[in-house]
Amino acid sequence: MEQRKKEQDVLVVKDEQTGEIGVVAGLKRDGTPNMRAAKPEHEREFLRFDRHGDVLDNFFSNFFRQCKDPKRFSFYRVTAEGIENVLTVMKEMLKKPDEYKEVLDAHRVDTTKYEQQAEQMRQETPDAAEKGQEPDSESQSTETERQQAQPQQTPAEEGYKPIDDSRLDRAEVAERWGIDLAALEQSGDLERMRNYGKSRLIDCNPEIGGIRVAMQARLSLRENSDGTVSLVPHPIRRAPNYDEYLNVKFTAEDRDNLKKTGNLGRVAEVVDPATGELLPSFISIDRVTNETVSVPVRDINIPQEVLSAALDDKQQAALARGEGVYVEGMTSKNNGKVFNATIQINADRRGLDFHFGERKEAQRQERTQTTGGEKQEQPRKLRIGSTLLQRPVTDEIKKGWEQNKWVYMEGLIDRKGKPFNAYVRPNHERGKYDFSRKRPEEGQIHEIKPDNASRTQVAVNSEGKTDEATKHVGEPLQRGQAAPVNEEQQRRQQNANRPRMKM
Repeated sequence: MEQRKKEQDVLVVKDEQTGEIGVVAGLKRDGTPNMRAAKPEHEREFLRFDRHGDVLDNFFSNFFRQCKDPKRFSFYRVTAEGIENVLTVMKEMLKKPDEYKEVLDAHRVDTTKYEQQAEQMRQETPDAAEKGQEPDSESQSTETERQQAQPQQTPAEEGYKPIDDSRLDRAEVAERWGIDLAALEQSGDLERMRNYGKSRLIDCNPEIGGIRVAMQARLSLRENSDGTVSLVPHPIRRAPNYDEYLNVKFTAEDRDNLKKTGNLGRVAEVVDPATGELLPSFISIDRVTNETVSVPVRDINIPQEVLSAALDDKQQAALARGEGVYVEGMTSKNNGKVFNATIQINADRRGLDFHFGERKEAQRQERTQTTGGEKQEQPRKLRIGSTLLQRPVTDEIKKGWEQNKWVYMEGLIDRKGKPFNAYVRPNHERGKYDFSRKRPEEGQIHEIKPDNASRTQVAVNSEGKTDEATKHVGEPLQRGQAAPVNEEQQRRQQNANRPRMKM
């Protein structure tokens, strides 16, 4: 036990904006690191990392997902043993980072891969057109969006009853846990708890052995057999348990699914600790606290429609089996944009989870078919619409794309509302469009004969030719442009055409 303790590390974090330095003790609600002084009374709060575990990955994944300004913080991984003395030395070295650069670099955590993962998720949003992607998906759904899409029962449905929190002893909660339920009511957390959900991460001060201990936990309500209601805290765990949950032993495939999506990906027979009954259940990891949770299949309604996108029988059946289902044409109720994503039942939310990017590829299980005992991935065919970035897609353009060739398109509108021109072709493997500002090789281009209004523009912008009437305007030509179109362009053209004085 002592040897294992010596093999644990902690994170020292510096806020580059305020200069504050401390030991990481989890994340605050806004995703910024929760700092603690390196004092013995705080040691139980420190986030510790086994040197051969994956807790560090989980922490930084959550940090870059939740923090709005992650580059504001620098992290250093140091041994947990003697942290009080270590932090004192670290503070002195951080005052002279250039002088102690080699020592600091040896402990500095390289967060590049976590930043890249966060950037990749952002590139999956509808604002990614400028990065060579079709803007047809969102990186992650907001909590409001998730709640609007949830298939769980509502109060209007037969048999559904929210938990009656009036049976909760509020005085006892305040005394035992240091929690003000009135504040939870005001924040909306109590309403989620009434409907069998959890609160956000809450600062608690439970009394343990006569001592108040500061901690962070999510909260839920539990109905007891005697008719009373209890408050159940869900504190942050150092790492998820990828080996087992109650009576369920996880397979290698189960562990892979839990690490990638947070969901088991199948229905498991879970024992009810109170009755001993085996219940078909969905299993997930709470991404905030690392707790493993389950919900009986009977408590979840499988939807026929999600955000205005209808689900067919096969998709509904796959959801009921706990699998991820790729759905196209969902409409965000927040901004009205149409997006595609993989949806899956999440036991922690007691409803739907949305996956994008790499998770979408990993969870596209309904596109896999079994042939002769072997699984074969079905290639996804990109659906070609009638417009792309507000530019009509003509039959001639589609003809070129059917040959997997680049087509030059004018007047595409980027996420800032500005027009641009580019060579475009569909990428069916990625399910997106590829964009190129540079002219591809001749054999890869499907030439579309421009109309008279566009001949000058194509010749100048794409083929590198010049036109005497516009050669000095200093900007790409617009559709139909054969002369300067404003005073600035006209001034440039006239200045260039003036005779030069010989010296």
